[in-house]
Amino acid sequence: MRIVRAEVLEYVRKLDGRSWNPVSRWTERRAPLLILETDEGVRGCGEAWSKQDEIGVVLAALARSLRTSVVGRSFPDGEAIGALRDTMPYEDWVGAAVLSAIDMALWDLLARSRQRPLWQALAGTADIGNAVDVYASGGLYRDGDNTVDLASEVARYRGEGFRNVKIKVGGMSLEDDVARISAARDATGSDGVLWVDAVNQLHVGNAIGFAQAWRLAGADAIQAPVAFEDHPAMARIGRAGIPVIAGEAAYAEQAFLGLLDAAHVALLQVNLGLCGGFTGASRIAALAASRGTPVTVQAHGTAVLLDASLHWGAARGVHSVEFHRFHDHLRAMFASTLGDIRAGAVELSSSTATHPIRPGEVPGESSAISLVAGIGSGRMLDRKIKTEP
Repeated sequence: MRIVRAEVLEYVRKLDGRSWNPVSRWTERRAPLLILETDEGVRGCGEAWSKQDEIGVVLAALARSLRTSVVGRSFPDGEAIGALRDTMPYEDWVGAAVLSAIDMALWDLLARSRQRPLWQALAGTADIGNAVDVYASGGLYRDGDNTVDLASEVARYRGEGFRNVKIKVGGMSLEDDVARISAARDATGSDGVLWVDAVNQLHVGNAIGFAQAWRLAGADAIQAPVAFEDHPAMARIGRAGIPVIAGEAAYAEQAFLGLLDAAHVALLQVNLGLCGGFTGASRIAALAASRGTPVTVQAHGTAVLLDASLHWGAARGVHSVEFHRFHDHLRAMFASTLGDIRAGAVELSSSTATHPIRPGEVPGESSAISLVAGIGSGRMLDRKIKTEP
């Protein structure tokens, strides 16, 4: 499986700016995408997570790494793909995101070249189920909406086949957020689970009080309640009887160990677009398993990342995968492979058809994919990459 061409792509979607969380108002969504092609014409795709105002840095770093470490090389198996971690060491989140996208695309290629569904290639066996539990991620704050609108949104997710739901908190007063949680709880129903994502908004002085109030209102667990590095506060929240979920922004092994051994999180999150792709996520999952901590997958990006997360989740038998209902970018392109949602789970398709990711306008969305760099077969940068925020 020799890589002869690579394309670095940028996805941009314009949004109406009415939806927000405590740290971001969404006027647009951007994502770095990657296509790799073999000498036999097989194409695989990957996605890197990126801070929205630094996406140019990621695109430039991705193009450099493809030239020096990927195009022109052969990757015959998973061991060769995993060895990239040694030849592409990283010290910051940019390097981690670049490796993640490359690892993801190489595994996608490997599965397609062997005519196997990705989840089977990742598991190393066909004797494995194709289903993975998911939860509907949404419930953002939205200008002009109220708790009735939030309840309707959650009820719609239940009607789509989801059992479990996650909403945002931490952006309004305690009283208002308690009302939001109560409304979402009623709509979720007694057989569903409701998580709340505080986006790191709680402080040492109010963390326990707010978390307890949210718990009493109906939240079953809290994601990212405090600053990512505040392991003692997370541990205190957990000891108070409120399960903590964290890890979405981590990329270094030491950070995950801190969440496991110091924060004592109830569920460890991994983001395949940041933690080293399938290879990195599998190493982190092994650390979590050795401590008896379940893993849940954060998939806050396009359907490229969601598709990868679902397949890895099925291969590893993870607790759950985030199925974002606001950040559902490119979902229509992946409709045939994502499968249907039934009883809170997705059954993955066995299709090995190439994903139709190409530069150009995206049908059904106010979005477009642009070619940033083409590497291989004599091709160089197609346009100058902006590396400054």
